[in-house]
Amino acid sequence: GGFTQLAAASPNTSVMIGARILQGATAGMIQPLALVLIFQVFDDSERGKALGLYGMGVVLAPALGPAVGGVLIDWFSWRAVYLPGIPFGLLALVGARRYLHNDRRASRIAFDWIGFALLSAGLATLLAGLAELAETRTWALAGIFSGGLLLALFIRRCARIATPLIELSVLAHPRFALASALSMVYGAGLYGSTYLVPLLAQGVPQFSATATGLVMMPAGLALVVVFPVAGRLADRMPAHRLLLVGCTGFALGMIGLAASDPTTAFATLALWIAFGRIMLGVMMPALNIGGLRALPEALTPQGSGVINFARQLGGAFGVNLFALLLEWRVGMRVGTEVDLQRLYNGSAVDATALSALTSGFRETFIVLGALFAVSIVFAAWMGILHGKLRESSAGLRR
Repeated sequence: GGFTQLAAASPNTSVMIGARILQGATAGMIQPLALVLIFQVFDDSERGKALGLYGMGVVLAPALGPAVGGVLIDWFSWRAVYLPGIPFGLLALVGARRYLHNDRRASRIAFDWIGFALLSAGLATLLAGLAELAETRTWALAGIFSGGLLLALFIRRCARIATPLIELSVLAHPRFALASALSMVYGAGLYGSTYLVPLLAQGVPQFSATATGLVMMPAGLALVVVFPVAGRLADRMPAHRLLLVGCTGFALGMIGLAASDPTTAFATLALWIAFGRIMLGVMMPALNIGGLRALPEALTPQGSGVINFARQLGGAFGVNLFALLLEWRVGMRVGTEVDLQRLYNGSAVDATALSALTSGFRETFIVLGALFAVSIVFAAWMGILHGKLRESSAGLRR
C-alpha cells in the first residue's frame, strides 16, 4: 500500500518507476508464500479448489486492471490508476496480522545477498539491452552480453552454495521442470497479451481509453466463473489434460486477435479477449498443482518460489520481446520518422500507417499464438511422465 501511494503521488517519472520497482519486489515476496500456505493448510484433494480461488486474483487483476484504469484515466488522471489498490493492501495487512502467525519451528536461513545482487543486476541489464535493441544496437548487445554473464554467474552460485536464492535442484524432477517451462510460457502469454491488447484496441479499431478498458471487462467477469471450476477440475483429473486444453485454446484465441482490423466490432474483440483469458484460467490451477505435486513435500517452498519466478520471468521477457517485435514489424513498414507511440494511441490518421499497425499486430499475435502451440509439447510430455508414474505405482502395488 505504501509504495502504491508513493506511485500515485510521484512528482516525476523516475520516482514513479522506483515506486513500481518496489511494488514488484514486495509482490514477488508474497506470491510464493501464498502457494506454500495453500499446500500447508489444504489437503491434497482440496488444493485445486484453493488454487482456483488464489489464481483468480493472479489473472483477474491483469484482466480487470486495464478496464478500471481506462475509465480512471479518462475521468480523472493517470494518478488515479494507483488508488484502487490501496484499500486492498490495507485489508491484506489487517488479515495477515489477524490470521497468519510465525512458525517458530522454521529454521532461519541466511539470505543470499550476493545471489540477489547478481540476479537483479543480470535481469535488469538483460532486459534493458533487449529494450534498446531496436535503437542502439551496440549498447543493446553489450547489455544482453553483460546480463547473460551475470545470470550465468548467478546460476553457478546457486549450484555451489548450501542455501541458494533459487533452489535449482528442484528442476531435476522432470514433471516440475516441464511445469516451470510452461509457467514461463504462461507468464509471457498473460503479461504479453495484457500489454498488447490495449494497444491493439486503441491503435487499430481506435477505441477510446474507456472503451479499451470496457472491451477487456467481459474477460475479467468470465474468470470469476472459470477459476473455481478449473480448480475443482484440477483436483479430479490429471493436470496435463487441462494444460493441453488451455495451451490449445489460448493459441486459437491469439489467432482470433490476429485477425483484428479497423472494422472489427467491439463485441468481436471482447469475445476473443475473453476466450484467451478463459484458457489462461483453465491452466492456472493445473499448472501449480501439476508442478508442485511432482516434488517431495519438503521441497514445496522451494518449488513454489521457482514456479512463481518462472512465471514472472516469462512475463518480463514476454512484454519486452513482444513490444520489440511489434515495434520492428510496424517500423519496417512506416519508417523511423513516424512516432510509433502516437500510432499505438490511436493517432494513425492515414491509411498507410493504419495498415502497417494492423499488420504489425497481426504478426505479433500470431507469434504469441505459435508460442503456446509449441508449448503443447511440454503439456503432452507431462502426460507421458504421469502415465509412466501411474504404471510404476501399479506395478509396485502388485
